[in-house]
Amino acid sequence: METLFLIVFSFLTSTFTGSIGIGGGIMLLTVMPGLLPAAAIIPVHGAVQIASNCSRVLLGLRYVQWRIFWPFSVGAVVGALLGSRLVMRLPTEHMPLVLGLFILLVTWVPLPAKAFRLPGHYALLGAVQTALSLFVGATGPLTNAFLLREDLPRDRLVNTAAIVMMVTHLLKVLVFGFLGFAFAPHLPLIAGMIVAVSLGSYVGTQLRGRLSETLFRRIFKGAVTVLALRMTVNALL
Repeated sequence: METLFLIVFSFLTSTFTGSIGIGGGIMLLTVMPGLLPAAAIIPVHGAVQIASNCSRVLLGLRYVQWRIFWPFSVGAVVGALLGSRLVMRLPTEHMPLVLGLFILLVTWVPLPAKAFRLPGHYALLGAVQTALSLFVGATGPLTNAFLLREDLPRDRLVNTAAIVMMVTHLLKVLVFGFLGFAFAPHLPLIAGMIVAVSLGSYVGTQLRGRLSETLFRRIFKGAVTVLALRMTVNALL
């Protein structure tokens, strides 16, 4: 029953993300505790999210902003290497609070445009986000807060966010594999969820085409805000 629930729910969350570009990964992560062993939650979630983001990218590859992808990827590799050395050593209880507050700052506080045009800022973002993903699990709102500043059209925003998150989750899974996590017992569940999130990406992409640019940006910004507030409140409580 738990397996079927996770497969169906992963389809719904992927459809949601395919429509507005954010939120599904965190919703999926929220329901996994209690249904999977604690040590398996982040690795299994990461493996499923690779497929979810990859399927969205394949459906909209022409919209990817490669000028963002390449520096982000280089930084992400560095972040994975650094994070792999720290994941078993650092306390993590305050990280969601700091991350949530920072996302709200980037999303809502009017900061100088030059602050987001520093050389290598997407490489730095890739390093920080990938390292944090080893501790927090779902760090997509961080990238999306920065992409909002780019004023990208909806399809470019969604597919660029998808490809950088694909890199983050891929590196996260590699790190956990290197650290000795056994994926084999969870492969049937992962396979079922991969099929579900791929179908969800297709359905969500079709639904996104029915949203106007203005409505999409309002929903997207609202979703980033809600997820950051949830992260912050949960950390405080």
